[in-house]
Amino acid sequence: MSICGGVAGYRGGSPKGIFIHNDAGSQNANAAFYRTWLPSHPLENGFAHYYVADDGILQAEDDAYGAWHCADYDGNMNYLSIEVCQSMGNLNIFRENEERALQLAANKCKEYGINPNESTIRLHREVYATSCPHRSVEIHGGTNGCKTYFINRIRELMGMDLIPLMIDSGTGNVNHGGMALVDFIYSVRAGGVIYPEVKNLADYAGVRGVAITDIAIRCNKGSLKYRVHNLGGNWLSYVTGCDWNDYQNGYAGNSKIIDAVEVYYDTPKEIVNRYGYQKAQYRVSPLNGDYYAWQYDNETDHGQDGYAGIFGAAIDRFQLF
Repeated sequence: MSICGGVAGYRGGSPKGIFIHNDAGSQNANAAFYRTWLPSHPLENGFAHYYVADDGILQAEDDAYGAWHCADYDGNMNYLSIEVCQSMGNLNIFRENEERALQLAANKCKEYGINPNESTIRLHREVYATSCPHRSVEIHGGTNGCKTYFINRIRELMGMDLIPLMIDSGTGNVNHGGMALVDFIYSVRAGGVIYPEVKNLADYAGVRGVAITDIAIRCNKGSLKYRVHNLGGNWLSYVTGCDWNDYQNGYAGNSKIIDAVEVYYDTPKEIVNRYGYQKAQYRVSPLNGDYYAWQYDNETDHGQDGYAGIFGAAIDRFQLF
């Protein structure tokens, strides 16, 4: 019988991925500590399958059962969870723990036939408003830098090819070398002026304080569709081209101010087979305001609306990668 006794429920199949956490524990929060602490801990407050520390690895729950580790039903029931312990302690010890955790993740991926990619190797902060895994994110260059590092280190330990870079969505900085898997190139018309094209997060499209009326987008691999919503009006039709001289399919807009945009990226089969599905990640800012949250494709889970923007508020800047 495991420490947690299957309290979160039977999985009913193999896990489809792994969440990696930092425990926010001190140097004393090692495997021995969790072995004695968990049995008296209210499990509904959270627990993971594995705890990796400087004194070894503690398995608190059998792989066949879920764990309450990320406040997300799919994550709890369909993913394994690994806590990298002692994240508030000595950095070198934490790094060693993290490396052991990634080796454990690689072994589990081999055991269950999991292809390490953006969809299968997850961070707690992707599904819940938390800083976890706070120390890993700090030392690996931001959320996407950390995620890229985790995926590539696991793939390396499994003898697999590495995935291309994921650009950090918070800073726009490139982490861990390499190139973006897909380049998105885009431009906008604002105040009657068509502004120069931007690639990924090298800059933003638009001018602060000048309302955007039209957007043109293209990519170097695969295809996409996109549309815009007129301020005080409706959604316009989807377009798939990128040509300011093509009034029918070359850009989204009709020279009227817009307040929202929707982008969907269609991943080609060769990328899906090797790296998993990719998503258009984009955001907009209201006139003279701060950016709204990032939107992934047209998703509506985890607080997303299916588009970037707020009806009734004109936008002046647009970013996409």
